[in-house]
Amino acid sequence: MNPETEPGSKPTPTARFEALFEAIAHAIAVFDDNLELVSANPRYYELTGTSSEDARGRSVYDAFPNAQADLTEQIDSAVHGAPVIALPVTFQNPTGPRVVEATFVPIPADSGQRGLIFAGNDITEREHLRQDLAGSVAQLETIFDVIPDSVRVVDADGNTLRTNSQAQTDHAPNTPTTLRELWQLDRPRTLDGTSLFVHEHPTARALRGERVRGERLEVRRGPDGSMIIDVNANPLYDEQGRIRGAVTVERDVTFRTQLQQQLEQEARRTAELYERVSTEAERLERMVQERTQEVLALQEARSRERRLAAVGQLAAGVMHDVNNALNPIMAAAYLLETNAENPAAVRDYAVRIAKAAETGAATAARVGRFIRQEPMKGVGEELVDLVAVCDEVVAMTRPLWAERARGGTIQLDRQMAPRAVIRGIPGEIREALLNLVQNALDAMHVGGTLGIVTRTRNGEVALEVRDTGIGMSDEVRERAFEPFFTTKGQAGTGLGLAEVYGIVRRHRGRAEIESAPGKGTTIRLLFPEGADQAAATPAAAPARRLPRRVLLVEDHPDSREFMQALLESDGHTVAAVTTVQDAMTRLGDGGETPYDVLVTDIGLPDGSGWDLVTHARNRWPDLRIGVVTGWEPRGNTGATDFLLRKPVRTSDLLAQVASGANITLAH
Repeated sequence: MNPETEPGSKPTPTARFEALFEAIAHAIAVFDDNLELVSANPRYYELTGTSSEDARGRSVYDAFPNAQADLTEQIDSAVHGAPVIALPVTFQNPTGPRVVEATFVPIPADSGQRGLIFAGNDITEREHLRQDLAGSVAQLETIFDVIPDSVRVVDADGNTLRTNSQAQTDHAPNTPTTLRELWQLDRPRTLDGTSLFVHEHPTARALRGERVRGERLEVRRGPDGSMIIDVNANPLYDEQGRIRGAVTVERDVTFRTQLQQQLEQEARRTAELYERVSTEAERLERMVQERTQEVLALQEARSRERRLAAVGQLAAGVMHDVNNALNPIMAAAYLLETNAENPAAVRDYAVRIAKAAETGAATAARVGRFIRQEPMKGVGEELVDLVAVCDEVVAMTRPLWAERARGGTIQLDRQMAPRAVIRGIPGEIREALLNLVQNALDAMHVGGTLGIVTRTRNGEVALEVRDTGIGMSDEVRERAFEPFFTTKGQAGTGLGLAEVYGIVRRHRGRAEIESAPGKGTTIRLLFPEGADQAAATPAAAPARRLPRRVLLVEDHPDSREFMQALLESDGHTVAAVTTVQDAMTRLGDGGETPYDVLVTDIGLPDGSGWDLVTHARNRWPDLRIGVVTGWEPRGNTGATDFLLRKPVRTSDLLAQVASGANITLAH
């Protein structure tokens, strides 16, 4: 350790000088009397891009390798005793050009030779600011000069400091140099003819600290010797808040003022004319009001008629879809009765009735979504095997074929691709196919061939229904999917194909028609292919069904009896009540409730089922609570463990009560 810098020792002058030398912000280099570098601070090495090892001993003429100028002449001048002060020199650095004020000062020596000190002050940022300022000033001067208004700047004594081109043009060839000269040339006066003294001029008032806005004056200028100007004047202040001048902006508003005066004259004439015709106008206004009321009344009447017609057509469409579902049910019920001794036939017809009822439930759900204007949003979607759906619809409608063919024969052409699987709502898909089959049968009133085809290609599943019936013209084919468009007269509603189109669109698909008069019709439904998860993963083992103690709240006798019988058939103990009060009494008001599951309807005789749900959830947080309703949910659905909409699928209800699988808003 240097003794001069040991702890507790007093720094020597040399140490203090070296510390100052290192800390100074300028680039410093010292050259001896041989003009060789003997000392430099870090700023010098940063500026020249050299290191102390490379630069020490280097000649002053080689000590600035990255300078963008030849410094030989300046170095020679300093060596001969003439210092060079603040010479701007550009140095090229890795970070970009740097502008430095270079100073070379000779160092007297006893030998007569002179050493040299170089000092460099980095002024790059200042130079950039100067250039930016110069550019801004140039832009402001250009803007100042092209302003179409006259602009004058005067000092505190009223002497003109600056004018733009328009101000010079206004008084050419005599350009006023003072406020008094301007006043003498203009002779300003107000629009009512009152002349202004020089101290009343807007510029003079601004020099007294007043802000003048929009003062209109008449002055002696322009080719006609008279001009109307709009004057704005502002005082200019220095840093101490003292007025050091004023700026005045004058705009020629002669034409605008004349136009305004003309408009005022026209307005007066118009007012006079209005006074003369006001009585007639009032009479016409009363007539217009009367006619308007008549038109509004007529429009309201016609709108009411259209709404009634639309409701009637919608009701007819719903009847059409419900009848489509009821026809197979009635036929299967009859066949069920006639084949009561055949267990296989009974099971088959029971399955068909269930499928047809599911189609009717899908119709009711679709009507509910139409009323609420809700899209499908994936609710109730599952994997649908189109082959199975086609076979179900064929089985449901086959008893009607002979009736529709009116004595003819309907042949079935079935072409089914394996694994035609999509994702959607089975009831809606079945309903769409049922509509297409019904239309195909209607088109073949003397018999023909009904073709049902499924195939897969390029990630799409196609379902085609073909007939050899009367076909469609180009005009009918173009409008076939329009709501309420029908070629069946009073026998049709015009909603069948429109409903099919809506179902396909809700399932992210599209529909196509190929038809010609006398050559039959092919309607093709194309859906995105659904992944067959059942084939990819092994079937999960059925959940273990534990017997539960169930409290059933349902006021409809048939629903209550069938749901109770259904739950009891699955091994559960069921207590059934009809009101909210009875349910609360059964649940108890003590500690634990005697039930594991609460299943309730919403519309009950003495209140809302949602009140019962809220009470039970707050009282018994662990109680499993489910809602089964035919109404749209409006209550605290978050308080329930499951929510099923009527008609309820048996498997869904049993799974919810026994295993707890969540199926929300099924169907």
